[in-house]
Amino acid sequence: MREVLRLGVVLLVICAVAGAVLAVVNGITSDRIAAQATIRLQQALKDVLPEADEFRDVTEALSFVKAEASSGGKSPFAIVDKMYAGYLRGERRGFAFMCFPAGYGGVIETVVGVSSSGNVSGVSVVRHSETPGLGANITGGEFQRRFVGIPAGTEVKVKKDGGQVDAITGATVSSRAVANAVNEALRVFEVVSDKGALGNEL
Repeated sequence: MREVLRLGVVLLVICAVAGAVLAVVNGITSDRIAAQATIRLQQALKDVLPEADEFRDVTEALSFVKAEASSGGKSPFAIVDKMYAGYLRGERRGFAFMCFPAGYGGVIETVVGVSSSGNVSGVSVVRHSETPGLGANITGGEFQRRFVGIPAGTEVKVKKDGGQVDAITGATVSSRAVANAVNEALRVFEVVSDKGALGNEL
């Protein structure tokens, strides 16, 4: 009985020490991880909307658009999570949308830029879990440039689905996910652009 109690106490102490160590490590690394995520996002925003040098988080306006779409019985743009307005010397040059489409290996964190003229200005995959050598190729500039110039009002799809974008060989699911992100970003842009008052507030 004493041996059982002793083992129990030892296990309790080990668990307590391990928990304390994990808490300390988490406290040390969480700030660094958050800082790195912010740096990656800022770089992605610049990549997809190169004409802008200042970005403002306008996700509150996106929430309004989603709520209005839901109340009207339309798709609430579920994969579009955040929206940023890009400015150059105080003049708005477009929007950048943070999207989370489902890929082959999980969610693909994608940023899509749309210029004020209504064309895709850039695409950047910030984080993914796609297969190396196949789906992971969605991070390549050659693939991402296939979306640049597509105008709002276009239904963006890969060619296998009857669309205009060449999918990466052997990675249709991953390619389709990025196409979905671009399609949703353009749809949100259209709604925001149609809201005269809302557009002026941004």
